[in-house]
Amino acid sequence: MLSTQYKKLFTLKVHHAYHLNSGAIEHEDLDEKARQLTLRKYNWQDFLHIMPTKATDKILKRFQLLIKYSKEGLVVFTRVSDQNVQESFIPLDQDLVLAFLINYKDPYFENYTAINPLSEEKMLLSNFVPTHFEGIDFDLLPLESEDRLFTDDFLVPSESIDSYFADPLSQRAGAQAKGLLLIRMQGENGNLNVTNVNGTLKLNPTVFKLHFNNRSTFWTYHQIANNTSVTTNSPKPLTKNGFVQILSDSDFDEPNDDLSELQFPNPSVERIKIEANNYYSEIYI
Repeated sequence: MLSTQYKKLFTLKVHHAYHLNSGAIEHEDLDEKARQLTLRKYNWQDFLHIMPTKATDKILKRFQLLIKYSKEGLVVFTRVSDQNVQESFIPLDQDLVLAFLINYKDPYFENYTAINPLSEEKMLLSNFVPTHFEGIDFDLLPLESEDRLFTDDFLVPSESIDSYFADPLSQRAGAQAKGLLLIRMQGENGNLNVTNVNGTLKLNPTVFKLHFNNRSTFWTYHQIANNTSVTTNSPKPLTKNGFVQILSDSDFDEPNDDLSELQFPNPSVERIKIEANNYYSEIYI
């Protein structure tokens, strides 16, 4: 009796510097033991939802594709042919597109992520340029090997995503989403392909990587006892782990003897304000 076999079709890794960095030290610069410990505690689904659309759910069933979620991302598997593990059990059309909606799970996601407030724009993450989005400038989804961070170049006007879907139910879901992930079997170029040009499966499946950077803010300390406030002279990174040390003699422009004996806690992500395009975290001490 032949057993059903599945092979990786592609992987999407989702990393976030806010959750992975340690204070001012980037995750990549930590020693190996610290990196692995951080990854064991990390789970991208703490802050994001990436779920297939209703239409893609039907495609997954039709082509016998499976989605597996891990702490670092998601993997799409395809059932392989009984005769050849480099062939999908059901041939995958080169123009086949899998669509996923992106939503926040953490309501403070934009506070600690280096991203424009998504009021008039949404994320578009795609390995090709769909006809619907032609004429709109956006960056294509990075590969893991590129080590590119998410920037505002992955944002497009909200209405362009809202109007991507044809049926009313999908339109409502798209309008509520914060972004759209599109993966076509044939990418915009060879490196972004999910399957080979002849339709066979890659020996080394494509690995995409969505890597969000953490936001840096000016830190304003409000001294309740003497009703004064002081703000750092440069933005400081927001991180879930570690500690960013603030020094009274170098992180503030004006020397103040009252500051020398104070402890400067790091801010939470709940309290952030925007003034003149600068972001400020407020801390009460």
